[in-house]
Amino acid sequence: MIIYKNILTMKKIIILGLLVHLISCSENQETFERKENKEEEKVSNLKIQTHESFEIDSSGIVIFPLQIGETDDSRLKGSFESGKRDAYWNMIFYNTNTGKKHWLSDKKMLILNYETNYDNSSYYSSEDSDTPKIDNYSSKNYIFYNMITEDFNQDKKLNYSDPTYLFITDKEGKNLKQISPSNLNVVDWKLIPKTNKIIINARKDINGNKNFEDSEDELINLEFDLNSQKTAKLIFDKKEKDSLIKNFKKNWNTK
Repeated sequence: MIIYKNILTMKKIIILGLLVHLISCSENQETFERKENKEEEKVSNLKIQTHESFEIDSSGIVIFPLQIGETDDSRLKGSFESGKRDAYWNMIFYNTNTGKKHWLSDKKMLILNYETNYDNSSYYSSEDSDTPKIDNYSSKNYIFYNMITEDFNQDKKLNYSDPTYLFITDKEGKNLKQISPSNLNVVDWKLIPKTNKIIINARKDINGNKNFEDSEDELINLEFDLNSQKTAKLIFDKKEKDSLIKNFKKNWNTK
């Protein structure tokens, strides 16, 4: 009799366990489906803007810069807040010769501006037939981009509080490469066509407050060689800067 009662008790425990398991699975499935539906809802509320387009140097390759359109979903507004309305979050390159297309990158980024035909022809005199022309330099084979790609101040946004970096690709929008050092905010840059080098002026956050607008922040001057593609190097090292400071104090009687 005791054995019979124990068997009944075990059966009840097993049945109860199965019921709990089934209920748990049902709730998990409902939670997953609910989450999936929310993601689908987010995507459906987005409006990808591709109305602006232009051809690169009569090559048959067309760029479509991508922007985010207006949305009524308050959750999305914060997610795509950039602090600059005419910035882009990606680009599509479409080759009309082959019908192929590709994105600039699948990484999160904010493209502030880009230059497909950097014109420094004013460096040369048209009267001097022996002076080389801009077309002879490989710089014509690149597209230049000023982009924000790092949430430097950890505020979960990409905006002007974060450093701007200088990137390049080839004229098909491939082989994206960052050529300015990380953690330095690019102020401006200039191409020197004769030597195929880029002079980059950037600010360094000296006091570590995650801001690049303080007067004590240091201005760094760098040089990037488009031919060698090696890491950008400092134009003035610490020894040279110390020598300049020493000279200034001596000539201007400062302590």
